[in-house]
Amino acid sequence: MFPVLLGVLGSRANCRIFLDPQGRQATDVSNAALLYRAITAPIAPVMVHRSVDRVVVENPDLQALLPALTCSAGDPGPTITLGMVYARDERSGATNCSVHRITIKPSSVVIAIYPGGDLQRLIDIHAERGERLPVSVSIGMDPVIYIAAALSKPALGFGDDELGVVGAVRGTGVELAPCFSNTGRFVEHAEIVLEATLGYEMEAESEVGDAHSMPEYLGYYSPCGQVSTLRVSTLSHRPDAIYQALSGPGREQSELLGGAQEASILRLLSDWGMNALVKDIVAQPAGGGHLFTVLQVLKSCEADDQRVRQLAQRLLENISSTKNILLLDEDVNPCSAEEVLWAMSTRFRAEMDIYNTRPLPGTPLDPTLSSLYRTGQHNGVAPKSIFDCTVPFALRSRFRRAFA
Repeated sequence: MFPVLLGVLGSRANCRIFLDPQGRQATDVSNAALLYRAITAPIAPVMVHRSVDRVVVENPDLQALLPALTCSAGDPGPTITLGMVYARDERSGATNCSVHRITIKPSSVVIAIYPGGDLQRLIDIHAERGERLPVSVSIGMDPVIYIAAALSKPALGFGDDELGVVGAVRGTGVELAPCFSNTGRFVEHAEIVLEATLGYEMEAESEVGDAHSMPEYLGYYSPCGQVSTLRVSTLSHRPDAIYQALSGPGREQSELLGGAQEASILRLLSDWGMNALVKDIVAQPAGGGHLFTVLQVLKSCEADDQRVRQLAQRLLENISSTKNILLLDEDVNPCSAEEVLWAMSTRFRAEMDIYNTRPLPGTPLDPTLSSLYRTGQHNGVAPKSIFDCTVPFALRSRFRRAFA
């Protein structure tokens, strides 16, 4: 069985090292800015021959071969938490890289796929042709691949290849090789690769009636449901391969999702020509990298008091996974929970500085977006909130910090 590597992506500082390993970028250039630059100038992956020393196992027994972890008592089974699914439609060239919860059951392997996501769309396209979607699941890779695989709309559109972003960060295309047992492709340097196909087959994630899924990044249990069957045909691995996993649900997953959320916001700011209003973006891990985002804003006149709130509202309307936005001045560190709470304590009054939107779609993983939470509420839709913890522009001199 392979040795296990955990916690690699568990901090903002670690992700920065992977995005800028030589430290060539100025410290005021954010991780999101580095990602956005790569999004706008992708370098496509390149096809290479398979390495001759890869060990190939057909019809593998994954429970025996992989040290997949059970993260909490009652999980439906050992779970692959950092398996990056690579799928491609050969006719259109549309691709998708994404990480999913993959559970190893006693007699099958199942994968949780978001119904409205790009991977499901590729499955649908192939099913309409009477075909199954060939995929590879790569485990243990360049960390930037995992960072890029978390990107979604509006940072990237359907069919955009996340590996092109990785190529731009690294300055050279990611090397892909043809799969051994299907027509798909895999990341050639990956430590371990599963080759499989996906269709419309669904089955229970757990064989126990009242079991729960592995807890997600927000830290709650949820009931097991129907998930997709992953038909695995082959496992290949490098000699002396290492199995990489997330350190359970929580911080590490939230850092990955948060980086992608920040890149999406920066993409919208650039599209709208409003970059000058925002100094920094921090999708807080406390919100799973999705629900709670801090914007450090730059005001230059009294009119900006309203403009920054309008900008926050526009972001909430365009990114469904964002639930709450907190606005900070440029003299407050958005990465420090203590500083954020200090600003809320001294620059915020609830009756004046909370702004609620109209009901908007949110992420299905938000446990408050349920009619059970509030009677009469439609599932998946609720108002979102802006917390303005900035000083009114006209009062800046009164709120000058004595120390930091």
